[in-house]
Amino acid sequence: MLGPDRLDHVAANAVVPEQLVCYVRAVAGSTPRLFDTCLGYETPDDLVLIGYPLYDPPQSLLDEKALSRSVDLALEASPAPKITVLAPTRPKQAPAVATGAASSEDSSKNTWDAYLTLPIPPPAPKQKLRNQLRRAGREVVLGQGRALDKDHLALIDRYLEYRDLEPGTRLIFRMIPDYIQSCSGALVVSAWLNRSDDPPRLAGFTLGDFTSLSTAFYMFAFRDPDLAPPGTADLLLHALLQEGEKRGQIRMNLGLGINPAIRYFKQKWGAEVFLPCVETSWERRPKGWLSRMHKWISGAKSP
Repeated sequence: MLGPDRLDHVAANAVVPEQLVCYVRAVAGSTPRLFDTCLGYETPDDLVLIGYPLYDPPQSLLDEKALSRSVDLALEASPAPKITVLAPTRPKQAPAVATGAASSEDSSKNTWDAYLTLPIPPPAPKQKLRNQLRRAGREVVLGQGRALDKDHLALIDRYLEYRDLEPGTRLIFRMIPDYIQSCSGALVVSAWLNRSDDPPRLAGFTLGDFTSLSTAFYMFAFRDPDLAPPGTADLLLHALLQEGEKRGQIRMNLGLGINPAIRYFKQKWGAEVFLPCVETSWERRPKGWLSRMHKWISGAKSP
């Protein structure tokens, strides 16, 4: 497990959200470990290695040799039966991708996406985007804080109700309040309707993380489709970009593309691909006598 000084060093140099140690510990509860230059998170059941090398001063984040050294060390040092590597490329240590129905002993999968970023300050918005920002700026009032009330939680519940998400993803969203409470770098920006409603009505909110010295992070965003004026999501992102500029950060990591609609929203701001993200997972085959025992238990014939 990393000591407090090493945790601070890792988070201060974070360029992808998975390197925000406080965030991952809050939503996943896993134990952080350094494997050479790459950060990993371990539980008794699995190990997730974040294959973007941490250098001081920063060097290439696409260093395949550094990635390979970290994967070798992780495989040697961790007893976890499953390993997942998030990295710019597929690690050479991963077994060949199985075709058809893979056995649990030799399963492997690869999922490709990319982190999108904006420079801080961002490019000047185009006319349509400027119009949306002006309209939203008239119809909502923004506020900043580090807590969620019942209206924020209701928007999270509504989001989860209408989307088909993996159980692990749902758990992350459920842990957002713990993340905000635990991590001092997290900031909530809320958009309240600029009307005489009593009490005020929440149109949407976004959550940013400003732990890293160089990179701000656009972590989560929610809006009420029945209340939010056009441009509300854009105005909330604009507020995070302004906060990053105040703090001296040079880029905003907008997260992965995920799907065409989310990718379009980010690209209309001028977002560009920052780092590829390849997710590779496989079950680790026991070795030696343990391998023969595993086959015997599974009903296979011993050699």
